[in-house]
Formats: sequence, structure tokens, C-alpha cells
Amino acid sequence: MKVMIIDDEPFIREGLRRIIDWRKYGCEIGAEAGNALEALSLLKNIKVDLIFLDIKMPGMTGLELAEKIKKEKISSAHIVILTGFADFEYARKAMGCGISDYLLKPVQTEELTVIIEKVKSQKSDRLERIYSEQKEILLDLLDGDGSEKDYASEVLEKQKDIDPLINAVKKNEESRKFEKKDLVREIDDYLDKHYRENISLKQLGEIFHVNNVYLGQLFKSKHDMLFKDYVYYLRIRDAEEMLLNTDKRIYEIAEELGFPNADVFISRFVQLKGVTPNQYRIKNRMKK
Repeated sequence: MKVMIIDDEPFIREGLRRIIDWRKYGCEIGAEAGNALEALSLLKNIKVDLIFLDIKMPGMTGLELAEKIKKEKISSAHIVILTGFADFEYARKAMGCGISDYLLKPVQTEELTVIIEKVKSQKSDRLERIYSEQKEILLDLLDGDGSEKDYASEVLEKQKDIDPLINAVKKNEESRKFEKKDLVREIDDYLDKHYRENISLKQLGEIFHVNNVYLGQLFKSKHDMLFKDYVYYLRIRDAEEMLLNTDKRIYEIAEELGFPNADVFISRFVQLKGVTPNQYRIKNRMKK
């Protein structure tokens, strides 16, 4: 998948080039431009699948350029707006022009990779849909007479070689979905045994041979929380039981559950339960 970066600030373009290993995600930087006119000139000669476009540039703005690209059908690439907090109103206007994605500067790795995976998935779905529609038209032509029928028959014969490739892509996508589920399940099982240890997402990535950013996305998708928050959730769950069923001191529980110190334990407990560990112990023991 070819990517184009359009931004008048060289350090932003450089940052996007270096922020991830593009090849790992099946992408390559196919072109860069410092302004709208340069971008338009490049787009006439190259085909790209994904454009990262700065919303505020001298001369023609990113929003104006996006409108021109879409209106004149210069490129069918998926456009992602790059914007700062101060330009958020521009981003909102872009949403009204059919641009569905934007990234706030400075761009975060995790947000960038989520968009890449989304665009790749959309592209795969679109190609399959086009192929299916084309095949349907050819099948209709077979009901005709003469040259049209011969042409359709010939093309369909050639497309027999394409069918296995389409099916292989489908199976690969399905197997990837199952692999994701299996991977998250394995990680959950691992965490059930090791959540009291000082373990990071990076270490998990090394253990399971997976990019830690991608791993973080999978994890958040399943548990609807960040990895570190889930680890604290598991520890606090144990803390509740220990507070009710033992007379251990707060610092002892914190140490046993893997918190750096009692203050961090208390802070996390208050965030999740709304009361301090001591308040929780007293209140719930009185209920008993």
C-alpha cells in the first residue's frame, strides 16, 4: 500500500517517515509534497492508496486540496487530515467533506497504526466487491449472443485463475481473526498467572513475538482499557479480597500485589473504587 505525506513542515514529514516501520504494516512512502501544487503534480503521475494531509498550508489549504482531489477525482486514496488542537474546527469541516479520519499533531504511533489497518481492510473489501460486480456482469453477458457471449466466456475462463487467489485472501483474513483471538486468550492466561509481577507491554511483545503497539491495540479492543489499567484492575480485584479476609497492613498488600509502593496502591484503589483501601475495609466489614 503506497502512502503519500503532504505537509509544508519538513520535520513533520520526517517524523511520519520514522514513527513506524512502514514495511511491517505492508506500506511504503511513495511520495512527499511540501504544498498543494506539488502534491497535485505528483498525484497526476503516481497512484497512492493513503494520503496524510496537513490541514493548514500556505496557498491552497489542505481542506481545499482534499475537496479538489475528490471533486475532480484526481485520486481515490483514503485521505487522513493532520491537524493541531487549535485547528480542530478545520478538522470538523473536513468531516463534512467526506473525510472520515484525522490525526492530532504530534501523531501517536498507536493511532497511526489503527488507521493503517482500517484502510487496508477497506481496500481489501473494496477490491473484492469490484471483482464480484465484474464477475456478475460477465455472467449476464453469457446470456447474450455472438461476440459478447464469446468475450464473456473468454474473460471468465481467465478469471478462474483469480478465484483461488480471492479465496486465499478470504481464508487468510479469517485465519488472522482467529489468530488474534487465540493470541489475546494466551495473553490473558499468562496475565492470570503473572499480573503481580512487574511486567510491561513491551516484555509481553517479546514473550509472544508480537509488535507491542499492535499488541496494545488488540488488548484494548478486547478489554476496552489500556494494558496497564487492566493489570491494575486484576491487582485491585485481589486487594478487595485481602482487605476483607486478612488483617494485613496496606503496605503489605501493596507489596504482595506488585505495586511500587503503598501510595500508588491507594491512588489506584481510589480511582477504581471511589474510597481508600482502609475505608473499603471498614465499610464492608461492618456490613458483614
